[in-house]
Amino acid sequence: MLIEPEPHSLRIDGSSFQIEFRREGDRLWASVTGVTGTLQSTMEYWSMIASETVRAGVALLLVVDHTSGAMLTPDELEVFIGHLAQLGLEQVRTAYVGANLARSAQHETTEILARERGMVARAFNHQSEASLWLRHGER
Repeated sequence: MLIEPEPHSLRIDGSSFQIEFRREGDRLWASVTGVTGTLQSTMEYWSMIASETVRAGVALLLVVDHTSGAMLTPDELEVFIGHLAQLGLEQVRTAYVGANLARSAQHETTEILARERGMVARAFNHQSEASLWLRHGER
């Protein structure tokens, strides 16, 4: 009988947010809380998430965003996607759950732009849907 290791967890503080990581097998779960909404803070927290994902060597990433703050402008979104494409996540199946439903349109746009750059990523409104897609969804 194979005994699974206990989930590994880690908490990191950013400039205006916190990220809690939990590893479960080949999946890394990242929960972000605090205030974001600027290009700088958004790029900062995704850089931290990417760094931990690459360090952990996982194939699946679930990001649950509980942050508050303004939406990025369309120009900022383009800069952010360019930054995201350079973080080493292109081989990681990434599910993003945006708890702030007011940002849903931005999340959908981000998903489209990320997928156009070759990332395997989807945005969801519910964590259960994101988890299901990570385990069984199309590529």
